Amino acid sequence: MIRRGSRAGNRVRFANKDALLAGGADVRALRYQRASQDRQEQGKSVGDQGKLNLAEITKRGWADAGSFTDNDRSASRHARKERPEFELLIEQIRAGKGDVLVIWEISRKERDLAVYVKIRDMCTEVGLYFWLVGGVLFDLRDKNDRMMLGFQAVQAEWLADSIRDNVLRGIVGAAEAGRPHGRLTYGYRRVYDQRTKALLRQEPDTEIRKAVAADGTVTEYSNAGIVRDSFAKVARGVPLITVENELNGRGIPSPRGSTWRRAMIRKQVLNPVYIGKRVFRGEVIGDGIWPALVDEDTYWACVRLLEDPSRTTTRAGRAVHLLSYIVRCGVCDGPIASSHGNHRSREGRLYSCLRKRCAAVKSEFLDEYVQRTVVAWLSLPETGEMLSALSGGDEQVAHARAEAARLRAELEEWRRLAESGEVTAISFARTEKGLTAKIAEHEEQAKEAGIPPVLRGMLGEHATRKWAELGDEVAVKREIIRTVAEIRLLPAGKGSRQPFGAHRLEWKWRFGPEAEENGA
Repeated sequence: MIRRGSRAGNRVRFANKDALLAGGADVRALRYQRASQDRQEQGKSVGDQGKLNLAEITKRGWADAGSFTDNDRSASRHARKERPEFELLIEQIRAGKGDVLVIWEISRKERDLAVYVKIRDMCTEVGLYFWLVGGVLFDLRDKNDRMMLGFQAVQAEWLADSIRDNVLRGIVGAAEAGRPHGRLTYGYRRVYDQRTKALLRQEPDTEIRKAVAADGTVTEYSNAGIVRDSFAKVARGVPLITVENELNGRGIPSPRGSTWRRAMIRKQVLNPVYIGKRVFRGEVIGDGIWPALVDEDTYWACVRLLEDPSRTTTRAGRAVHLLSYIVRCGVCDGPIASSHGNHRSREGRLYSCLRKRCAAVKSEFLDEYVQRTVVAWLSLPETGEMLSALSGGDEQVAHARAEAARLRAELEEWRRLAESGEVTAISFARTEKGLTAKIAEHEEQAKEAGIPPVLRGMLGEHATRKWAELGDEVAVKREIIRTVAEIRLLPAGKGSRQPFGAHRLEWKWRFGPEAEENGA
């Protein structure tokens, strides 16, 4: 019944199913269990499969040569997670460690037809001809068995694709209806019907919690309040690293229950969900059914600030000195940085050219002059008027947003007509392309409109007081200076005894035609 030695090594081969069933403990059975999802993390599905597979092996008196389990892992062709235990199983098969593969159903092994064919051919090549699937024994050398296994594999792939299509249809439907989907966004909570478990609403999470700092200080906070506070700070120029340090210093846990990171805060304040927008595949597709946590002006202020490419060169959050790397050398255009001087006339800290030492000045002189000049400019009534005129004012912002909303509604109507067959798919595709471009154009206009975020609340007669209230917030002051002016330091001239003043600077305001004249 059992034929030995017909393959390389000591591998046992069985002539047919009867020989395998009579083989007893000489038959080495490899078993595999898998489940796509395990949200309760209890392993119940794979545990049940393992018991059933082991029962089949025990019933036939075979030797349990190895058990391999992948829990919470998809086997479809759309899967994104690796299946480490499955790979180990394949290695054991390739090494000739088994005589029969035991699984509860084909879909537990894979839902990808190409993978099925690859494994089937590999098993045939190494001599593992027998598969026990759900208690039914198949021989890969038998054309009828191969056909039946092939049918099951095709069905498993079809079922996986059907499930995926249904899930995607539900996601798209939820997106178009403005319903939330996926992981809950920090700062919100979801309310469900106790009987049907259907989502009733998503609302700000205002539950009061307590956090304990390292020094024992207790802070009361809400998740919604943390979000609003982070937006407000970033919008007025507070660096992400400062926000991170403050949150961690107060002992407030991040959305993941650990410490906050700058990348996490950046991602948060760039998320349109917080202005009540529904995002699908990385794009805003309309309004959500939940209330906004922050106003759109604050949101777009953060977007403009964080996506400004010039910020990548200043590292404002780490800056200690007010003008380092903001002022440039008027001779070589190199950066001006703070250093310690020891010359008789330059004791204390200096700002000097890093590249060629073309120009230098006492830090206190340059800091004082620049701050006075900037505050004086912010105080001018015409400054606020000029910035409002340049931005087009609130009316232009509102118009741009309203037009974008109108175009989105028009696009939704075209989509409805296409789904009902009243317009052709080609007509819809052409219209969609044009409307999408126009929507993006108007949203960009709204995004760019408005006074620069770091200047809000700093203009007019209260500018001097507001500047003084910034105190030691060097990073915010740097952001304001960098936003409003381009400054270059010139050499004093050999033997010059002239006090520091406007003649040592090339000054250009970034706003308004009178920039250079006002600077002088």
